[in-house]
Amino acid sequence: MTSSADVALRAGVSRSTVSQILNGREHLFTEETVARVRETAQSMGYRPSLAGRTLARGRSDIVITLIPDITFGPPVREFVDLLTEGLAKVGLTNLLRLSSSEQTLQDAIVGLRPHAIVAMAHLSPEEASRLTDQGIQVIGQSQAVQIAADKAIGRLQAGHLQAQGYSRIVAVRPRSKREQINAPHREAGVLEYCRLHNLDVLPTLEIDLSSEEAVKAVRSLPSGRVGLACYNDEVALAMMGACRHLGLSVPGAVGVIGVDNSVIARASTPTITSVNMNLELNVRELISHIVSGQDLQVPDGAMDEYLRGLEIVPGETTGS
Repeated sequence: MTSSADVALRAGVSRSTVSQILNGREHLFTEETVARVRETAQSMGYRPSLAGRTLARGRSDIVITLIPDITFGPPVREFVDLLTEGLAKVGLTNLLRLSSSEQTLQDAIVGLRPHAIVAMAHLSPEEASRLTDQGIQVIGQSQAVQIAADKAIGRLQAGHLQAQGYSRIVAVRPRSKREQINAPHREAGVLEYCRLHNLDVLPTLEIDLSSEEAVKAVRSLPSGRVGLACYNDEVALAMMGACRHLGLSVPGAVGVIGVDNSVIARASTPTITSVNMNLELNVRELISHIVSGQDLQVPDGAMDEYLRGLEIVPGETTGS
């Protein structure tokens, strides 16, 4: 196995020079020396040890992504995949960790000396402060931003249903405790839009993802055209199936819209209208902040730009 001594011998420099250049201290040497060492190391297949790099630089090449206790659905999986691939391109490794407020989590994170922490889960000011006091960069959107995004999703759903001729709208949310981080705010967005546009709002429906529950929820709907703003595509699929079971036309008697633009939405019959989130845009912005070391912040008045990745993906469940 190639060692730093082997690289140093071929490059004609000291072992210390190889170590410093490959551990982030290239500014101490000429461009020619840095280029020669890096090219030699690459041609010989040499990689400095993670422990050595961590010791030399004071932090590792690991980025820890804190995942909240929610269903690991398509958007979360896609976000993690995009983030992992993007970080790999800049020489960083993504490590997933379920969030916890326990001290053991803090100890584990500090012990790894990560390059940064991506907080998909909410961290209290105290938790974030303990990490930043250790010199660890914590990046994540604030709880206020996430709430704003979920409300925007609800407003988009209600607006699309109205445009398709549904003047009576009901929000449909899952009963699962794991989804209660986002569900109330998406519901609030639906209700807010309906109030502003004088639409009839029916009582919110809450279901688990069983056929029996969905059928019971659909039976509770009044006669006439009703638009369903569903928490996600899975809820939308359950409600659509219940409508078909009861002989209600979708679209027609009932319009259905979900969230996530998932494989479920695109493969179902009829295809489900959904709200898509441009995760690539968000991930690119996130990685740029990780690399630069700058905080991820949304300036006052810039929320519309931040939410520009949200869009309706028309399907067959709300009409043409």
